Amino acid sequence: MPPNEFIQGAGACLATTNVMSGRGQVRWMVREESQDPADNGWRIMSHIDDEAYLKSDGCWQIVDYNDVCALEPALIEMWPLPVGSDLQLVRDEAGTRILDTTNGRQVIPEPPRSGPIRRTRPAAPGPHPYEIAKREDAIASETCSAFATVPGWDMALVSATFSGGAAPTTRCLLFTVGDGEPDLERWFGTGVLPPGLPLVAEPPLPQELVNHIAAHRDAMPDGQGRMWSTMLYAVQRQDSFYFFACRYR
Repeated sequence: MPPNEFIQGAGACLATTNVMSGRGQVRWMVREESQDPADNGWRIMSHIDDEAYLKSDGCWQIVDYNDVCALEPALIEMWPLPVGSDLQLVRDEAGTRILDTTNGRQVIPEPPRSGPIRRTRPAAPGPHPYEIAKREDAIASETCSAFATVPGWDMALVSATFSGGAAPTTRCLLFTVGDGEPDLERWFGTGVLPPGLPLVAEPPLPQELVNHIAAHRDAMPDGQGRMWSTMLYAVQRQDSFYFFACRYR
């Protein structure tokens, strides 16, 4: 079996260039009617793909489905799902899951069905991943708009920390990265900034943006009803790239 052949006869699919280049993370998956005997019908999109991008030249690539699975192994189990499937991949404290976009129901891994489910109190409602993605997209766009007149920056790193009932502590750093791809993993994990990034400005966040971040927090308790205490997000201005990470106490 070839190195990337997770599924024999998996066929070809369409994936966006953002997915295959690694610039965007796999987020949206739909299965359409096959357009060719080799086409399995899957269409794979990243979290940064918007409607304009999906209609642009060079957006889509015909690729072996196994090659996409090599980038995102969570798609291996998804392959046999039927035409009409409309899915999204979610990563959070509960792990990696694939949900039905239309109703938020978890599809993979399939929830356990054996045995009775007993609760001593109602479970806290969890946030709908599609609504989370829409709010994060709006916050990222608002961040770019807020500092559109500041020259020379192409990446914003923003943090917001909530403590008790006090107003959140926020920080926004604008950097120039050019064609570089700074390693942000350490910053998301520990809050330590990547070394060597040229700082352009450290403007305050507009109060309206702070209010939207607070409203986003209020709308997304976890499965136990907890609110996150700190949110970190990065916005890359030119490529409309953004990524959010939350920390719970």
